[in-house]
Amino acid sequence: MIKRAGTAPVIIAPNGGVGDLIRGWRGICAKTGKSRVQLWRDIRAHRFPPPIELGPNSIGWYRSEIDAWMAERPRRMYGTG
Repeated sequence: MIKRAGTAPVIIAPNGGVGDLIRGWRGICAKTGKSRVQLWRDIRAHRFPPPIELGPNSIGWYRSEIDAWMAERPRRMYGTG
């Protein structure tokens, strides 16, 4: 099944398993809220999962890896007094 997230297609496996993909830079930038430049910095510094090659000019990320990365992010705590 293919769903549209903004203008970038997102392929989701019917079972939601490992085959679920976030395709392209637009898709991953929309999902994470980070710019392409910041994502490249984080990938090179091993702070973000590297992309997988889908073709000669196409990359993507496993949604499950990105969801796990997002779940590991620290939460900002605000004191009440």
